[in-house]
Amino acid sequence: MPPFSRSELLAAAQCERRAWLHLSPRPTAQTATIELPVKGVGGPRPEDIDEVRALARALYPGGVAISQAGTWTDRASRTRAAMAQAVPALFDATFVADDVAVRASILVRDGKGWMVAESKVANTVGLAQELDVAAVGWVAAGAGVAVTGLRLFHLDRDYTRGDGPVDPAQLFVSSEVDPVDFAEDRDRLVRAAAARTEPEVAPGPQCHSPRACPFQDHCIAAPGPYSVQLLPGGGRLHQELLARGIHDVRKIPSEIRMNPTQQHAAWAITEGKEYVGQGLAPALGRLAWPLRFVDFEACNPAVPRWPGSRPFEQIPTQWSIHTLVPGGKLSHAEFLHVDDTDPRPAFARSLVAACGSEGSIIVYGAFEAAIVRQLAARFPEMWGDLDQVHDRIVDFQPILRHHYYHPELRGSFSMKAVLGAACPDLGYGDLAIADGFTAARAWLRMVDARTSREERERLETHLLAYCARDSLAMVKVREALMRRGGITSGG
Repeated sequence: MPPFSRSELLAAAQCERRAWLHLSPRPTAQTATIELPVKGVGGPRPEDIDEVRALARALYPGGVAISQAGTWTDRASRTRAAMAQAVPALFDATFVADDVAVRASILVRDGKGWMVAESKVANTVGLAQELDVAAVGWVAAGAGVAVTGLRLFHLDRDYTRGDGPVDPAQLFVSSEVDPVDFAEDRDRLVRAAAARTEPEVAPGPQCHSPRACPFQDHCIAAPGPYSVQLLPGGGRLHQELLARGIHDVRKIPSEIRMNPTQQHAAWAITEGKEYVGQGLAPALGRLAWPLRFVDFEACNPAVPRWPGSRPFEQIPTQWSIHTLVPGGKLSHAEFLHVDDTDPRPAFARSLVAACGSEGSIIVYGAFEAAIVRQLAARFPEMWGDLDQVHDRIVDFQPILRHHYYHPELRGSFSMKAVLGAACPDLGYGDLAIADGFTAARAWLRMVDARTSREERERLETHLLAYCARDSLAMVKVREALMRRGGITSGG
C-alpha cells in the first residue's frame, strides 16, 4: 500500500468519515472501490498555480528542484542527497514518515536546520492553509529533518503592478505558522483506511471548517419540499429553527421573526404557489426609458497581468446590452476584448458610448456598479462619463427580493434560479459556457498566445453567447413579471 498523502491526513484531521470517503475510491485490501457523489468546488487555474509557484521560488535564487519521477521513496532519497549538498533551498522536497508522504513546496536552509515554506494562490490565508504547511513540517520532522520554522506566503492584495515585470519581493506577504502535532489524526486515518464500513459521524461544523467538505451531498440529506433550509438568506434563522426542532416551514410559529422576503418565501413554499407582490409592477414601471439591460464579464488572474492591476482584481473583459424602447422594440449591442492587452480602456470607452445619456441601466447584483466605479478611479479623464453611467444603474435583484418569490427558487435569487422559475422555456443548458467562473477562465485561454486560432474563435463565439444570454435573461424576467402584474412589457 502506498503511503498516505497530505490531503488524506488533513481529511482525517477534519473528520474520520471524510477520511474514509476520501480513501474509499482507492482500491486496497481493506476497502472496496466505490463511487460517491463529490460536490464540485472551484479552485485556482493551473496556470495561476504555476505562475505563483515560480514567483515564490524566485525569492530563493540558487534553489534546486527535486525531480518528481519515480516512487515516493525515490523522491525522498533524492531529497536527502540534495540536502547534503551546499544548496540554499530545495523545491518539491519529499519526505515520508509514519506512512505519510508530503512534498515541501519550498525548503530553505536556515542555520543548522531547514525552514518549510509554502505559497498559496490567494489574497488571504486562514487555518486551512496553515494546516497545509504544518502537516508538511510535521512529516518532515518525523523524517528526521531539523525544522526551524514554518512560513506561509500569499499574494498581497494591495500590490499594484508597475510598468515592468512583477516583483516577487513585493507581490508576496509571509507569516509564521505554529507547528501542529498530527499523531492522533494519523491514527484516525489508519483506522479509516482499515474500516470496511463507513464511520458514523453526524454532520456538524466539521463539514465546513476549516475547509468545506466535498462529500456534503453524500452525508447531508437534501432538504425536503417544506424544509426551513429553503428560506432565503436565513443563516441565523435556520439555526434558530433547527435548534428548536422546527424543520418544516408549515410549522414555524407566529412569534418567529422573519424579514419580508422570508415571509413571502414561507407563504410560497407552504402554498406551492408563486408570490407576486402588489409593489412589483409599480417598481418595474418606475424605470426610465429606454431600458438598457446590462451584463459584464471579467477575469481575475492571480498575478497582476497589466500595469495598474492588483492580484485577483476583477478586470472587465466584455459587456452585453439589450435595449428596450417604448412599444417593445428590442436591440442588442456587445463588446468583447480579444487581445492579450489591458481590456479596461476599450471596455470603458465602448460602454460609455453604448449607454448613451438617458434611460435606466438595469443590472443584476452589485458587480457592474462596482466595476464602473473602479474604471472611473482608473481613468480620471473619463470620470464624468462613467459617473453618469453609474448614477443610472438600477439593481434588479432587490426589486425581486422585495416583491417576488417562487418555490422553485429554493432560497436562491441568482439570475439562473429566477429565470428558471419565471421563464422556464429559457435557460442556459444549450450554452457551452454557462457561468461567470467558466467565462473568466475561457477569456484568459482565448487571449493566450499558445491557443490556436480555431480555439480562439470558438471561445469568442461561446463568450459572446453567454454574456448575451445574461442580459437577455433580465429582459425576459421583467417581461414575464410585468405580465404577472397585469402590465404590458413594452410600455
